[in-house]
Amino acid sequence: MTLPLEGIRILDLSRLLPGPFATMHLADLGAEIIKVEEPGKGDYSRHYRVKLGDVGASFATLNRNKKSVTLNLKHPRGPEILKALVKDSDALIESFRPGVMERLGVGYAELSEINPRLIYCALTGYGQSGPYRDRPGHDLNYLGFAGVVSLTGRRDGDPMPLGIQVADIGGGALCAALALLTGIIARERTGRGQLIDVSMTEGALSWLTTQFASLAAGTEPPRAGEMRLNGGQINYNVYPTRDGRFVTLGALEKKFWKNFCKMVDRPDLEDKAFSIGEERDRLEKELSEIFKQRTRDEWVDLLAGEDICFGPVYNIEETGDDPHLKERGAFADIPAPGGGNVKVPAYPIRFLDTPAITRGADVESKPAPLLGQHNEEVYASIGLNVEELHKDGVI
Repeated sequence: MTLPLEGIRILDLSRLLPGPFATMHLADLGAEIIKVEEPGKGDYSRHYRVKLGDVGASFATLNRNKKSVTLNLKHPRGPEILKALVKDSDALIESFRPGVMERLGVGYAELSEINPRLIYCALTGYGQSGPYRDRPGHDLNYLGFAGVVSLTGRRDGDPMPLGIQVADIGGGALCAALALLTGIIARERTGRGQLIDVSMTEGALSWLTTQFASLAAGTEPPRAGEMRLNGGQINYNVYPTRDGRFVTLGALEKKFWKNFCKMVDRPDLEDKAFSIGEERDRLEKELSEIFKQRTRDEWVDLLAGEDICFGPVYNIEETGDDPHLKERGAFADIPAPGGGNVKVPAYPIRFLDTPAITRGADVESKPAPLLGQHNEEVYASIGLNVEELHKDGVI
């Protein structure tokens, strides 16, 4: 079976989560991803404390279906070898601070001379320009700058870190994957590659489009626990149950709310869905007491067959056992470094004719590579002697 991105080669100089998550998606779709890693160390996530076998668990899952070569870009021959790899590559992604690649002599200007069709994606926290461009940062910092953290938490509580890395993954990785594919499509029309500047802060900021629209319409500035979709309404909220678990109620539309009120024998609430202020607070407490009358699973049994936007709050172990997600094939078993398999979310998009490796394609998923596992294969293909490069400390 032909995979949708078969024949596309991408050099991945990124580390940790955002860049590798982007190229994980592209690898699942059949692109040849060559991780270019520092000799002796490699991607830092190889050495994380939580491991699958001898390899960091996050590295093992994020870097499936990729190849690994080692290359010391600070060695005099390092930039020369990267340029040789670039010559036959479609794209490159890196996540160094702005200016690092230029100082090494392998910035976009230098590499585009070697390959004018190269799509070069620079993925950073704050972008290639502006007063923050050289600042270090992580997901939480970017979300703080973007305004996302200020919207997270209960009305009367402090802002909280999110449970997943929204800036790294949503603002960075997915934007970078989209950027690489868009650049490749544009190149087919123009014949030219280009430099793409992806800022994780701006990527996260783009998730606030509707909040900024509300602000422009003259509403109060959005706040945690006060908006329509973050706990400000009784019909769209998270409620505790008798067994200390939680359920979600998302009955925004009138018909869903009416059905819910009928099921809990509270017809008096039918016109109270959008209550505000003290009335909202009072009714929220009343609903909390109603939900505490049953366990989470009892509520699921009661409401599952009704026309109500409702569901349980799962922990991730329970998510992995959910019968709907199992039937949909939402998970895939991929080989782990050192043997055995690990269950991970499969590629999320379904293609009728060209499924991804972890979504129904008749192609065996490959484990994350050992550091430098593909040195011989990749470097021999461009006429280099691997033994000599090792001896000289280039790889």
